[in-house]
Amino acid sequence: NAWAAATSVHAKRCLILWMNGGPSQFETFDPKPGTVTGGDTSSIETSVPGIRIAEHLPELAKRMDRLSVIRNLTSTEGEHQRAQYAMHTGYPLTPAFPRPALGSIVSHELPSEPFPTCVSIGGQGFGPAFLGSDHAPFTIENPAEAMQLLNRLKRRRGELQFLQELGGEFDRRHPATLVDRRHAVVDRIERMVDTPFVTALDVERESTSVRERYGTQPFGNACLVARRLLEAGVRFVEVQLDGWDTHVNNSVATRRLRETMDRPWAAVLDDLTASGLLDETIVLWMGDFGRTPAINGQQGRDHFPTVTPAVIGGGGFPGGLTIGQTDSGGNTIDGPSYKISDLFATLLQRLDIDPAKEFQTSFGSPTSATDKGQVMSELTLG
Repeated sequence: NAWAAATSVHAKRCLILWMNGGPSQFETFDPKPGTVTGGDTSSIETSVPGIRIAEHLPELAKRMDRLSVIRNLTSTEGEHQRAQYAMHTGYPLTPAFPRPALGSIVSHELPSEPFPTCVSIGGQGFGPAFLGSDHAPFTIENPAEAMQLLNRLKRRRGELQFLQELGGEFDRRHPATLVDRRHAVVDRIERMVDTPFVTALDVERESTSVRERYGTQPFGNACLVARRLLEAGVRFVEVQLDGWDTHVNNSVATRRLRETMDRPWAAVLDDLTASGLLDETIVLWMGDFGRTPAINGQQGRDHFPTVTPAVIGGGGFPGGLTIGQTDSGGNTIDGPSYKISDLFATLLQRLDIDPAKEFQTSFGSPTSATDKGQVMSELTLG
C-alpha cells in the first residue's frame, strides 16, 4: 500500500496534550514581537537556530530539536463544540452521522487489552460513535481518586459479580443498549484491576525528584500519570489543560498557562527519551483553534480557526522544524496550508493505520478513517 510505504517508521502509542478553549499562537509557538498584533509577548531563542517561541517556555525551548511547530494548520470551525469535535475526529460535526474520535480508532485498531486502550485525564474525551462502547475513552478526572476506587473494587471483586447476577433477570427481560453498556463497563473494570493500569495511576511510586520535575499542579501530575500509563501499555492518552478561552486579559492568562505546561511537557519528553519510548510515542499539542490577531477591548483574543496551532514530536517524526508560516502580523497563512483531516491522516499513517480505511457503521453507511486527508509531506521525513 502507498500509505504504508510512505514511511518505514511506525509509532505504537500517542499522547495528546489538549489545550481546552483554544490556545493563542501569538503567546505560544508563533509569536510576533514588536507588531501591533503581537501584543506584549517577547520571543526567546530555542535549541534550534532560527526557531523562536514565546517567552516563559524555557524548558520547551531547550528541547525544540525534538519538536516541530505546525504554523499552517487551518480549520473551518470557530465555535467551541464544533471545533473540539473536529480536532478530535478529523470530521466536521454532523449529528446524524457521528464519527469516532482518534483515540477510539486507535483502540479499535490497536487494542491493548486487558485494560483501556484510550484514556482521557482531566476532561471528558470524545466518543467512539459506531465503534461501540468498548472503545470509549476511560475518563479520569482525578488519578489518585481513580486509583483508590479501582483498588477498593479489587478488594471487593465479589460484589462486581453479585451486581452482574443481581441484574441478570432484569437484563434478560429488558435488553437495551444501556444494559449492554453497563455490562461492558463492569467487565472492563474486572479485567483491569489486576493489571499494571492501576499501579500506573500511583505517582507516589515515583521518586521525589521525578515528581518535582513535573511540578505539583494537577496538569503536571496528569502528565506524569500519562507517561506511566503509556509505559504500562496504554496506547492513547489525552491530558487536558483548561483555561485557554482568553477573551479577557489574554496576556496574563496565557503567561500562567505557559508556565503551567512548560515543565511537565518537557519532563514527559525527557522521560520518554530516557526510556527509549519517544521514537514510538507521538506527542501532540493542540486545542480548539487559534486566537485572533486583533486584541479586543478587554485585552483578550477571540476565536480564530484560520490559524490553528499545533506542535508534534516523537513517534519517529522529525524534530526542529517549522512547518508553514503566517504573514508578519499573523493574519493569514503565508503559502500552502494543511487541513485538520491532513493532520489526522499523518497521525494514523504513523500509527500504522490506513488513513483511507473504510469502516461500516451501525446504521449501514460506510465511512473512512479520515475526511480525505493527505499526509503532511514534511512529517514523512522521519
